[in-house]
Amino acid sequence: MEIKKHGLSFEETFIGNGDKSTSVAKDLISNLFYEMAKLCTKYCNKSFCDLPYTYRERQLDSVLLPALSKLCNSMVFAELPAKRECKNRLFQVDKSSGRLDYWCIYKDYSFVIELKHSYDCFTTSKTRKRTVTDRWIKMNEQLRSLDKDIKCYEENTKGVIKIGLHIVTSYSDKAPTKQLYFKFIESIPQTFVRMQKDLCKKYTSLRPDLMICWKIPKKIVFEDEEQTFPGLWAFAKIYPVIKHKGAIE
Repeated sequence: MEIKKHGLSFEETFIGNGDKSTSVAKDLISNLFYEMAKLCTKYCNKSFCDLPYTYRERQLDSVLLPALSKLCNSMVFAELPAKRECKNRLFQVDKSSGRLDYWCIYKDYSFVIELKHSYDCFTTSKTRKRTVTDRWIKMNEQLRSLDKDIKCYEENTKGVIKIGLHIVTSYSDKAPTKQLYFKFIESIPQTFVRMQKDLCKKYTSLRPDLMICWKIPKKIVFEDEEQTFPGLWAFAKIYPVIKHKGAIE
């Protein structure tokens, strides 16, 4: 489905179920991605053009955190201390202390978000295992290790929803051309299919529930004279709501 937001163009596919908590989570992820994209465009201006999505996860925080804070009326924590422990058929995570990337409250639900960032070369038909698929699995492992800690949360909300958010930058090491840009646009449907298949190739339960592609405006893409970055993707895993200590009955 094509979506226009903030004067920008997106393609979106929602595969999750339609229950209330999942719909709220989907709404948060979609709006967060739209707001992130809008903020990214401000990094290409008369003074400089240096885009956060061409770096790593830490630099993405420059646009993700203010976007999340806006949507959640400032009820956001980054790098919140967390206790991890997970023993199931998929993952074995020893008991340890760590940090979760983001906690927030949105539409009366608590959310915990784990973030990963990777690159995907759009001129090939192969998904990079070491970065894209392995990081997707690691992100979900981290989320599944939080359940025991999450149940102790005391805020008065309807429940806690875990979200895995994998931001992927499409790239080519070649300088931008019209042919390359339109090659990316034409590859979007196949990339949706490829990612949906490859991200859950090892574990079928890790199928992404929401996939969004931002078609980066050509005027921004062509500012880089060495590489081509024509699209930014969000792949999200939405987990069932968890009733916690402070849950509203």
